Parts: sequence; C-alpha cells; structure tokens
Amino acid sequence: MNEISILMHLLSKREDLYQIGATKKQILQALNLTIKNKTIYFQKLITELSRIIEPLGLQIRFNPLDSHWFIIFEPEISDLIKLNPFGNKPSLAATLFCILACCLKNSGYATVQEIQNLRKKKTVLDDIRELEKKGYVNYNKNQDHVSLTPLIGYQLDMEQLFIKLSLKLKEVEEK
Repeated sequence: MNEISILMHLLSKREDLYQIGATKKQILQALNLTIKNKTIYFQKLITELSRIIEPLGLQIRFNPLDSHWFIIFEPEISDLIKLNPFGNKPSLAATLFCILACCLKNSGYATVQEIQNLRKKKTVLDDIRELEKKGYVNYNKNQDHVSLTPLIGYQLDMEQLFIKLSLKLKEVEEK
C-alpha cells in the first residue's frame, strides 16, 4: 500500500457511531514516520491528498472536538440542506448553538440553567433530550451538565463558524 492509500483508508474509516477518521498521531504511526520533520511531511501529505480528491467532490477536514482528520463528500447542494439538519425544529438548532457557546465558555460543559438563560426559555430539557437521542450531546442528569459529542464537529465546519462569529463580533463592535 502506498501512503495515499493508507491515508485514504485512515481518513475514511469509522471508529464508532460518532467518530470518523484518524488523529495525526494515528496517521504518523500507520505511515511509520519517525523522521525529524514528520509534521511538515504530514501537512504535505494532507495537502497533496486534498488536491487529488477535490475534483471528486471530497474534502479533508479537521474536527477540533476530537482532533480527528476525516474525509467528507461535499456536493454544493448539500450546503443548502445542512443549513438546518433538524428540519422543522429550529429550536433544536438554537439550543445546540447555545450549548456550543456555553461549552466553549466553560471548557467543555454547560449547565441546563446556563442554556435556559441564553435561550431565554423556561425549559430546554426536551430539546436537550432530543439532541442526546440524535447523538449531538451527552446529558448528565446527576450533575446537570451537558457536553458535546464529536458528532457536531463532523457535520459543522467549526473553522468557518468561528470565522463568521469573529467577523460578526467585530462588525457589532465597530457600530
């Protein structure tokens, strides 16, 4: 097997229900890279593979929630569908966004009270339970904590989200 074949295999394998791809460490081990500049070589391989598969509608992405690199098929039409993967339940998207914001603020978890305050709703437990069924969050009833699963990092381009949020904040600050 050549390096590109190994890389394609690692980046497209499903480890479990909510995890796709491989970490940089796993890739370096599989390629048996022990050279001094292995990080530079790794970036070169990822960039080259990305260039090769782009005409097929495939992209290499990085999920910062679990540090996995993965391959995803991105036809342009799917962007319209992915705007709201919750269909006719926009409250789920809003609750998930609030959970994401609270988790970023609190280093990985959110309390139900914080989410309710941010959403300005009396209760968000139904939304949290629905998001847990869909695999987006873990809800610990004993500690009243909600945390994200890596699934959202595979379905949402986190880098683009953070860029858009930063630009929006800068725009608001300038006004």
